[in-house]
This record gives sequence, C-alpha cells and structure tokens, in this order.
Amino acid sequence: MGLTLREALTLAEPLRRAKVLAGEKGLDRVVEAVNVMEVPDILEWVRPGELLVTTLYPLRDKAADLENLVPKLAEKGLVGLAITPESYIDKIPECMIEAAERLNFPLIELPPKVSFIDIIQPLTSRILNIQANELRQSEQLLRQFLDLILRGGSFSDIAELIAQSVGRPVLIVDRFRRLLGRSSDAEAVCGKFLVRDSAGEAYLGEGFKPEEVGRAEWGPARFLRVRGQPCIAHPIRASSMELGEILMWGELPSPLPSAQMVALEHGATVAALKMMELRALSQVEQQFQNEILEGLLSDQPGAVERARKLAAQMRVRLDPPFHVAVVAPDLPVREVFALQERESRSSIDTSLHLARRYIRVLNPEAVFWRQGARLIVFFPVRGRRASKEELVRALKEVCQRVAQENPAHSVSIGLSPLAPELSHFAKAYRAAMQSLELGRVVRAQAKGEVIAYEDLGFLRLFSSQEALEGVAEFCQEVLGPLLREDRNGVLLLTLRTYLEQGQNLRRTAQALGIHYNTARYRLRRLRTLLGPAFTVPTARLTLELALNLLPLLQTG
Repeated sequence: MGLTLREALTLAEPLRRAKVLAGEKGLDRVVEAVNVMEVPDILEWVRPGELLVTTLYPLRDKAADLENLVPKLAEKGLVGLAITPESYIDKIPECMIEAAERLNFPLIELPPKVSFIDIIQPLTSRILNIQANELRQSEQLLRQFLDLILRGGSFSDIAELIAQSVGRPVLIVDRFRRLLGRSSDAEAVCGKFLVRDSAGEAYLGEGFKPEEVGRAEWGPARFLRVRGQPCIAHPIRASSMELGEILMWGELPSPLPSAQMVALEHGATVAALKMMELRALSQVEQQFQNEILEGLLSDQPGAVERARKLAAQMRVRLDPPFHVAVVAPDLPVREVFALQERESRSSIDTSLHLARRYIRVLNPEAVFWRQGARLIVFFPVRGRRASKEELVRALKEVCQRVAQENPAHSVSIGLSPLAPELSHFAKAYRAAMQSLELGRVVRAQAKGEVIAYEDLGFLRLFSSQEALEGVAEFCQEVLGPLLREDRNGVLLLTLRTYLEQGQNLRRTAQALGIHYNTARYRLRRLRTLLGPAFTVPTARLTLELALNLLPLLQTG
C-alpha cells in the first residue's frame, strides 16, 4: 500500500504540527511525490499523485489565480496543497478553503517559517522505501508464478496464488467463458454461476450477467457487478489476442493496493503463457485430427483404414452407424473470408464453439473437426436410434441457443442420412454439405436452419457446378420470356401463388391481397408469356420444376 496523505502528516515534525483546513475526506489519497510551487504557471509542472507545498509567493498579488488554484490542482489529480502562511500572505483565502472542502481536496496550513526540505526529505524517503519494497514483492511474486509454470502448475494453481496475494476468491476463464481454474475459496462465491456440460467442463452459465460499473485507471481491468456482487475482470492477452479473463470477487479497497494490481498483472501474464502452451499442444493434436479427416475423405485405397487406426491411437472413437453434420455461420462464403482479419471472426469462433458445446451435450460421443469457418461433426448413433425428425428438432434447439447467446452470428446445420459404415464417411460428408448449401437456398436464406439431406428431394441432383449450369439453361428456356418481362417480380409471385392455390383465381387474389380483376389481368399476361403451360400436364410439370430450381440461381 502506498503512503497516504493521512500517514504523511505523522512522519515529519512540521507536518505533525500542521492543521487540515478543509478537504479532510481526501486524506486517504496516496502521495507519490512532493513538489514545490516556485512559479506562477505551476499547473504546467505538476503531476497526478503529488503533494504541492508553497508559500503562495508566486500568486501573492493575483486574487483570481488564488481563487482558481485549488479547483485546477484537484482537476490535475494532485493529492493536496500545503501552505505556509504569514511569509507572503496574512492568511489563506476563504475562497480556497471553500473550494477545497467542496472538492474533498486536502488544504493544509503548515507552521510558520517551515523549511520545505524538512517535509520533502522524510516523505520522499518513505515513498522510495515503499516503492522499493513493492518492487521486491513484485519480483518475488513473479518468481513464484514462473516457478509454478515451470513445475507444470495448472490454472487452478495460478488462481490460488493470485487469491493468496489479493485475499479474494479468483476464477480464470477463457474467451468462451469456460472455467479453466479457480481458487479453493471460489466455490461459495460464484459456484451458482457455473454450469457443467455432459463432458464435465464448467462454464459461466446464463445466470452470469455482469454489469460494468467502471474502468480501472491503473490498467485494462473492468469493475463489474454480478447480481450485486462486486468483481474485477482483468483481461488475459497475448499480443492483440483476447484469450480470457481473471475474475476477482469481493469488495475492494479504493485505490486498489499495488500488491493486488501486481498480482493481477503477473497472474494475467502467466495465464497467457499457459494458454499459449496449451494452444500449441492443441494445434499439434489438431494436425493429427486433420489427418484423420483427410483419410476419411480420401478416395485412395486403404486411406479410411489408416484414418481409423490413427483415430484409435488417439483414443477417438469412430463407431458406425453415424450421421455427419456440417455447422456453418449464416453468411455467404465470400463474407466469411472477408471477416478473417476483423473482430467478427472472433464472433464466428464463439458461435462454432457454442455449437460444439451444445452438440456434445446432445451426444457426448460426437467427434469434431474445424475446417475453416465450418465445424464438421461425426455424430454416432447408439442404442435406440432417434428418428430424423427428433434429431433435426434437437439440432434446431442447438441453433437457437447459439443465436440467443451470440446473436451477431447465428449458425445453420446440414445433416446427412444415417451412414452404416465408416467407409461411407465421404459420401455422408458430401450429403451434409449439400444439405447446408442447397437447403438454405430453398428456405430463402433463413437463419438458424437444420436441413436434412432427405428433405432436399429432387434438389439432390443439382450439386455440381456443371449441373447448375444446366439448371440455368433449363430455367432460361422455360421462364426466359417471363423473367425478361417481369422486372419487379410481380408476375413471378403471382405465378407461384396461382399454382400453390390449385389454379384457383379467386383464392390467388385473396392470398395476394389484390382485386380479382387485377389477378385476372396478370393471369392473362402469364398465359401470353408462357403459352400452354397451364393446360398441358407435361408443360405444367416443366414449369413447376423450373420455379423450384430458380432459387438456386438467385443466391448471389
């Protein structure tokens, strides 16, 4: 803890005989240095945290400057003003006393004929001793943290060391709000905010809704309140990457003691080192995981069997039967790539992490691969097989939870049919991708969708680029005259509605909310453009097929 002005008044003989005229509530401010006022433009030479001592000689004949001096010093962040009267002024002006009391800015009257060196020397000596002691404590604490890391200490060990240093319960969480470690006394304080998934990992649940009440002046920490409980959140960073937070709970003194600040800062540093270490290990593991995925998707002989053996070595179970699911953000591919260097990329990562978390709750044996901005899921089926409808409904709930927790980037899921053997993985993967890409088109770019391959119907035939080129030619042949004439889409909408209503003109007018004669006029134009499509069965089938395929060409 630094030297407070209240303590400073007890150190030196002149200060012990001093009188606090006003601003007594500010005596607990920390004195970081002592300065002397020798020039009228003193405001250019002072720094926050200083105690200013003066005879007021530079301002003896400037009443307006004397009146403004206290407010300006308080605004600069000084801890107080100590004045020796009688030398150059008869008494301290009443306007200064009133301003000091109003601003809780300590205004101190020193004894007459005081030598400033008798004040500066003992205070500076004590400040330097305190700073040297704090430096020794900081170095000792840093060595403890580094020793802990070198011994392979866990995040809970880091949290425990921080908690011992600050005297408060501590949690360490990653950027997905997953609990990495906590001090031994943290359960009673924040256990009610934690939820566990089926894999046993703990997260800050929906009950954790922090309200930011301020920012620290001494660093990047935020002051929070969570259901009335005070908390400091100190970020864990590596370069520009936000890796997580240290959460310290409980009422905190103000200003925060330097020992607690140092503990948080050192703790954040070693937690970042630990996270980067685990990140490197995870990347190595991910490389092996990617080899498994490449083998499963390969058409080379023996590749699937090699992938299965590698998975067994890594204790990854790939037991059939299974579905493959592909999870992706509800963004066009070109926009996903454009976001790679922006903060939104982190938001996409959060959505995919949430999807992984809730799918694992749904099926703890699911296996995951990250492929760019997509998540590939091996979804094994054991025991009673859920129907396609049940599985779609469950995955839809996953999408809804992701949208609730991270509304900036919802996700959709493509689902393959049930695959009986591991050798069918590549086929199931292609089906899941096709479900995702074509299904979202058919559903008019809806968000948070789950599309099963079986529900695509005849659209399964149109996945390749060559097929889509044929679709374009087909739609142009059938609908070309209509598309060229119908610049605002009114006739196309009328055509769709007319066919949906069983070619009943009255119901068509009602569905479109237009007058019957308007609908009849539009139908007459459609008959002129499309010829016998409404009367010849094969022509009508061709027309309906073209209408259903048209969205595939309008995805932009």
